[in-house]
Amino acid sequence: MKSKIHKWQIISAREIVSKDLFSLVEKRCYHPVKKIDHRFYSINSSDWINVIPVTADGKIIMLRQHRLGTDEITIETPGGVIETDESPATAAMRELKEETGYEAETIQLLSMLSSNPSIMNNHIYFYLASGCRKTCFQNLDQSEDIEVEIFSQEEILKMIKDGIISHSIVVTAFLLYFFNERDESRKGPFGVRSERFK
Repeated sequence: MKSKIHKWQIISAREIVSKDLFSLVEKRCYHPVKKIDHRFYSINSSDWINVIPVTADGKIIMLRQHRLGTDEITIETPGGVIETDESPATAAMRELKEETGYEAETIQLLSMLSSNPSIMNNHIYFYLASGCRKTCFQNLDQSEDIEVEIFSQEEILKMIKDGIISHSIVVTAFLLYFFNERDESRKGPFGVRSERFK
C-alpha cells in the first residue's frame, strides 16, 4: 500500500554547536500538506560499531565502565566511532583489541541500523567476532577506565532480563546475535558474510 506520509521540505539548516563527536543542527522545514513551518534539531555524528566478542568455548567478552550520561557503572559490549577512511569491519576489530586486548579469528556483520532516526543522522554496524583470544594488553584512551569480564550466554540473558544490562544498543546487539545463533545452517538472518582475520 502506498504511504500517504509527506516528507518535510528542508528550507535551511545551520550548525549551532560543533564538538569532537557530534554537531547540533537546526533545520527550518516546511510541510507541503499542512502548510506550516517548523524548526527541528538533529545531532550529526560519525557512524558507530558495536561488537559481540565470543571466545572459542562460546563465552562472551564484556566491558564494565562508568557512563557519565546516566552516572552509572554499566556492563556493555565493545564499541566506538568509525574513524575517517576506516571501514566498519576494521573499526570493529580495532575497538575490540583496544578495549579488551582480544582479537577475533572471524568477524561477521549482523546488521546496520539507524541509531535514532528522530534526532540523529548516523548508523550503527553490529558485528559478531568469533574465536576471540587474548593477544595483548588493553590500549585505552586517556579518559577510558574499562574492566574486562567473561560471561556465559545464560548469564547474559539473565542480566538482560534482570535489567543489569540496560544499554539499548547492547540489548539490540544481543537480539541480533541470538537471531543469528538460532539458525547455524545459514550465514545469518540478514544474509551477511564473514571475514577472516589473520
